[in-house]
Amino acid sequence: MIALVAIMAVAFSPMALAIDADSNVATTTNVAGVSADASISTSVAAERPVDTVVRPQVQFDGTTSGWAIIAGQAHEAKIAIDGKAVRNDNGVWRVSSDAEISAADRHAKLELKGKAINGKIKLHGTGTLDSGESFRIILRGHYTPVYDEQGTFVMAFTAAKIHSAQNGIHMPLIQSGLVNVEAVDPSTNDYEKFVDEFTVQ
Repeated sequence: MIALVAIMAVAFSPMALAIDADSNVATTTNVAGVSADASISTSVAAERPVDTVVRPQVQFDGTTSGWAIIAGQAHEAKIAIDGKAVRNDNGVWRVSSDAEISAADRHAKLELKGKAINGKIKLHGTGTLDSGESFRIILRGHYTPVYDEQGTFVMAFTAAKIHSAQNGIHMPLIQSGLVNVEAVDPSTNDYEKFVDEFTVQ
């Protein structure tokens, strides 16, 4: 009987609760003259704000054609591109594109990356020709809209070359053609932003 009374005294001992200004709950329990204090924190860490900025985007596709200079002779060459451009805060359009290149009897598919601003474009990428030869390509040039044809641009790569990783040979490229450009989301004015933000000097 004495043991039962002791157990009930412990089970129903008074407990004090206190909540401070920082929403921390403090509890104090007195059992047989012994005080046990515990603090329970209910504060929640603040979440970082989510970046909801939607950046202007355009998509494009087209083909340039011309010549590749191989061993001192000009061979027909083409570059087909299909990709997107996303505008950065500094006004530069970040470009990524799938590409298919043919020069003489050589062919390759690869990914190009680079930037475009104010009518100037620079792309680069690495790939492997169907002959097994690794190469690097650099394309620099200009683009400008065709008069009275919305969404159609002339693109010319005026400083372009293919560099062979095996033998170090450089093959200059002379390329020009038409590229179609439109907004990724037709309901936006992203295409107008792409056109309005550059002037040909």
